[in-house]
Amino acid sequence: MNPTDEFFKKNTDDINRLTARILLFMNMLGPLFAAGRFFGIFSIPYRTAITAIILTLTFTLGQYFLIKRTHFQRAAMYHGLVGTACIIGFLGTDRSVGIYIAYALVPVLSCLYYDVKFTNTINIISYIIILLSQYFRSFSIWMNILDIHSPMQYFISMSAGFSIEFLFVFMITRSITKRRRITLEQVYEANMHIEEIQMKLVKGFANLVESRDQFTGEHIKRTSQYVDIITRELVRMGFYMDILTEDTIKLYVNAAPLHDLGKIHVPDYILCKAARFTPEEFEQMKKHPAEGKKLIEENLKDIEQGDYLQIAEDMALYHHEKWDGTGYPNHVSGTDIPLCARIMAAADVLDALLSRRQYKEPMSIDEAIDIFEKSKGSHFEPCIADAVIASKPMIFMIAENPF
Repeated sequence: MNPTDEFFKKNTDDINRLTARILLFMNMLGPLFAAGRFFGIFSIPYRTAITAIILTLTFTLGQYFLIKRTHFQRAAMYHGLVGTACIIGFLGTDRSVGIYIAYALVPVLSCLYYDVKFTNTINIISYIIILLSQYFRSFSIWMNILDIHSPMQYFISMSAGFSIEFLFVFMITRSITKRRRITLEQVYEANMHIEEIQMKLVKGFANLVESRDQFTGEHIKRTSQYVDIITRELVRMGFYMDILTEDTIKLYVNAAPLHDLGKIHVPDYILCKAARFTPEEFEQMKKHPAEGKKLIEENLKDIEQGDYLQIAEDMALYHHEKWDGTGYPNHVSGTDIPLCARIMAAADVLDALLSRRQYKEPMSIDEAIDIFEKSKGSHFEPCIADAVIASKPMIFMIAENPF
């Protein structure tokens, strides 16, 4: 499913819920009419009030049942609006109930789905329901109108005027739906194009590191894949489900390539050294998280904003912190380390263990998983370590055939 379709699908879900709330509100009408009749405020018959209660309750329960089922959202579109039209139409059959502008409610609501075919269909169904409503109403009201000699005469007179009015409603709602759909698609496509340009700029920054370090470039790509796997495994295991939505996971994966951006400021003789660092060199290397955050903040604030920028900064600054507080550069611990950085730390270490470096050969997948098992609760948050362990087959596939 492309992003535009995802947007309209989410919109359909949201409007179906709105329709359900409207139906829920309409459940107040029946009891209100009954109470009004009891206290002598309304002259609406009890049978009308009771029928309204049954009708609204039935459609409300049906709508809530449908919106709970992911595959029934299209059915919920029709059920919600046709049900609302039926309730309004039924109330309109009673001579004691004055309904006029309410007849336009359903056609107007149909515009919110941005589906021209659906709006046309709902308009036709609403028109038929209202005609039937006017027909049954004519039998109870025609005798009170001067110069009207039969129910049919009243019905023809009223339906002619109503049809002209509804024609305008039909034309307006159809035009609104069509124009808004086109406009939204154009805006969404423009936004996607801007986002694509932004991501190319972001990857360009990451490639600056790759051009200096033969290992970092591949490391950037693999760690992004590991971040994706770990976050999805956490959700599957039931952790952080309220935070790790599909949109958030996408932000994490897209921000991951920038986590080592600060290495730009690490001298070549350290970054490309074919041996372990001396204590002094390691202290120099430990500056790259803070440098990375600073570079992201200074250079991307006008390109990216909001959640993405914050996640990228957090990943850069905190990806070498440890769960027990023994990491660097700020020695923070536990949940004081942002979740995105705790996941990034696991992906970073995982790739370092499984990859060849100037000073070491790659570990086997079993050796790497064993280190995560032993580091649970010290280097890594326990649930994140468990997510890595549970993802062993997929991690092995990426380590062996990353691209």
